[in-house]
Amino acid sequence: MGLRVLLQMLWIACVLGEIDIRFTKHPESVSAPVGDEVSFECAVRVPGERLAWRWRYDSPNWTDWTDLNGFNDKDGVSTRLVVKIKEDTATTYYQCVVWYGAISLVSTPARLSVAKLDLSRNSPEKRVITAPLYNTVVIHCREPSSEPPARLSWWKETKGSRRTIDSPYGVLVIKNATAEDSGTYGCTATNDISEQVVDLPERVYLRVQHEGNGGYRFLESEDYAGTMQDGVLTASVPSGGIFRVWCDAVGSPPPHVRWTGPNGVIEANHELVIERFDEKNEGVYTCSANDIRRSWKVIALRPPQWEGSAASVNASEGSPALISCGIPRGQPPPTVHWIHNAEPINTGPGVLATETSLRLDHVEKRHAGVVQCAACGGGRCALDAALLSVVPVQVNDPDYSSEVTKTMHVPSQQPKRHNKKNPRKHKAVLIPPSRPNVSRLSDESVMVSWSHDNHGLPIQFFKVQYKEATNSSNVQWQTANHDIPAHIHSFEIDGLIPDKYYKFRIAAVYSNQDNKLGRSSGRFFLQRGSSQAPRRPVLDNAVALSPHSIQLNWTMPPDGVAPEGFYVYYRAVSTAGAYEKVIAGGSTRSLMLEHLSPDTAYELKIQAYISNAPSDFSAILNAKTLRGPAPPSPEPAPPPASPPRAPSALVTAGGAGAAVLLLLLAALVLMCRRRRPATKKGSVPEGSNGYRPAKVPISITTNPMHTEGSEPGVEMSFLHNNNCGNNTDGDEAHSRKNGPSRQYV
Repeated sequence: MGLRVLLQMLWIACVLGEIDIRFTKHPESVSAPVGDEVSFECAVRVPGERLAWRWRYDSPNWTDWTDLNGFNDKDGVSTRLVVKIKEDTATTYYQCVVWYGAISLVSTPARLSVAKLDLSRNSPEKRVITAPLYNTVVIHCREPSSEPPARLSWWKETKGSRRTIDSPYGVLVIKNATAEDSGTYGCTATNDISEQVVDLPERVYLRVQHEGNGGYRFLESEDYAGTMQDGVLTASVPSGGIFRVWCDAVGSPPPHVRWTGPNGVIEANHELVIERFDEKNEGVYTCSANDIRRSWKVIALRPPQWEGSAASVNASEGSPALISCGIPRGQPPPTVHWIHNAEPINTGPGVLATETSLRLDHVEKRHAGVVQCAACGGGRCALDAALLSVVPVQVNDPDYSSEVTKTMHVPSQQPKRHNKKNPRKHKAVLIPPSRPNVSRLSDESVMVSWSHDNHGLPIQFFKVQYKEATNSSNVQWQTANHDIPAHIHSFEIDGLIPDKYYKFRIAAVYSNQDNKLGRSSGRFFLQRGSSQAPRRPVLDNAVALSPHSIQLNWTMPPDGVAPEGFYVYYRAVSTAGAYEKVIAGGSTRSLMLEHLSPDTAYELKIQAYISNAPSDFSAILNAKTLRGPAPPSPEPAPPPASPPRAPSALVTAGGAGAAVLLLLLAALVLMCRRRRPATKKGSVPEGSNGYRPAKVPISITTNPMHTEGSEPGVEMSFLHNNNCGNNTDGDEAHSRKNGPSRQYV
């Protein structure tokens, strides 16, 4: 993969995370009759570069997709696909695909089935059923294959004509049966969508007669009473639906039917009904009559869903990466498929896929993009997605260095010259900060966070720059008027205008007074009003570990939105200044604050956040660092040794001679200095690292939100060296590390 393509993918990836790319409308499953036309619709929140469709037959294999085109709107937001139902149309899945450059996402697939009745598994069977007098008679039809399930009704032949019998649930129920109920019965199946009405070929000959006192039995075999699975009668009910089952036990005298379920005895007669059936009702239900019994194992059908959310991942090229999608739930248990940029992922050496995670042993640049996990079962699917960003370890593209090594300097300064005598002396490695991650704090403020691997030349402090990016006008970068200590990697920017786009970047100032910019963020939309925020974290305790560190531990409530991370705030109790802020990952529940002052009490509080909303603050805890070690007491200096006594005349003469020599030496030095030629005007002595130290003061714009056309002042005028990218958008700079990305879909 070329560097330009990789940079484009990384930029698009960050944009996807910032503006919440997702489908706002998925195609919906449908059953339609032959001759009908079905219209599938799909829409995305942000216009895509391209929208298209693909299809596959009804099979568990997700690799056999075939592309096709639909009718796309000009806005690039919505698309439509029209399918004509024919006689030979098979059950098919249709899916929408959207492209954003080299990155693509897929919608949940929609199932298209043909509405029709199929009697191929129904034979012209004739059954003879004998029942004793005055019992409740329950008889079932063998259901035909139908899409959707057919509606069954009963009829009785009487002197060459049919008489419809009231059987609202497809089961023939005759209470207190007598000899007059004897006769021939049949079933009719109706498909309400295709409007097919077909008489089933089976016939039932019922004889109701006196049997005397005898044993008890079930009128029908188990394969008529329900669905057999692994030798057990099973029944499935849509979650929230009605469960209805009949007990066809008969005897003379008529038996007393008793029902039991997972929660004990149930008051019911031959018909058991449970409304709003759900997970808590699942289990085995048994009807018994004297010494006979029959049981059904009943489950609640639930659509697939993910428990937990996918987390985006930043990985370095060659290192392992683990993408997790939570836990798949549903009934029947769903099957999990993994998709990378709309293509199924093939597992093999170095690629391990489970139901909950995908592991890549060695990440490559081609792995960058969107990874989606699909949990499918019962003809439905649930999708989640994570962004995988790959930071390349080296770049060999010659165009890259020429584009990103532009200079940001003060024109009046002379260019830096390196020490030619000792070429190693000037090689100071300047590692730039990472691309910043941005999250919303309020309608007018955001939190900007970044990382640095602490390699290369030490950093003195960071600066945060930002600019409005709502339109394409040449808006100047603004600089936050605060020097951020090297160990702090987050900063709050306030005074912004809601419902506008912004970009952010971080500058590092190094120990040699040199500086370097990291890559700018993608466009961040500061939305007015927040989405559902995580629950407030609970700060459990704060323990001092040393004179300069405190350990914090917290927990999160078990329900609510999963946090993407945490903001930890701290400040000395003795000051009313602003809080310092550090950031912890979303799965973290402890953090050690460092660089604190000894024997000092600190206020501590924590806040959970997602990209668009922070939680409320936790309760404030106070903790005091340990007292530092006492400085060693100074040892008394030994008394000076008494010099040997000498004749007074010798001492006086020696002192006078030394004074004369010192005066002569001072005069010679002064004369040499006056004769030294003056340095050229404007020259600056070189520093010990081979660079000329900057003597330009830092000038900060008084109003960081000044509009275009007003007096901008000098923004970060101290950033003047040849190692600093001065591209206007900052998207191509030396640092190619991405911050955490957003969840979308």
